[in-house]
Amino acid sequence: MELIRQPSPTTCGQACIAMLSGKSVAEVIKDMKTDGPTSIGQLIEILDRYGIKHAEKNRRISKKNPTPSPCSILTVHADGGYTHWVLFYNGQYFDPEFGLLEGEYSHGKITSFLGIE
Repeated sequence: MELIRQPSPTTCGQACIAMLSGKSVAEVIKDMKTDGPTSIGQLIEILDRYGIKHAEKNRRISKKNPTPSPCSILTVHADGGYTHWVLFYNGQYFDPEFGLLEGEYSHGKITSFLGIE
């Protein structure tokens, strides 16, 4: 996995999809028809379009599901008061805004994840 940075403050979802698909962020923005904030539904739709297998739905982090799948798109409630998408892969956080992070995630609270197969 190679880290791809988001080109603007609202393209973290597109950058996560670019990392998973091997496409450029510009291609993903064009295919998604948005360079703005994205919903989990929009991310699932583009994953399907690109043929990337994933879990049926986003799962909340809870006692039942305390950790994300080995490859997941994480929903993060960032310290700045906004929702942020981060790719978790092989124990590392590929954060389109803050870079490659290891250990405990420190830029907000991870609330849910979409497992990527």
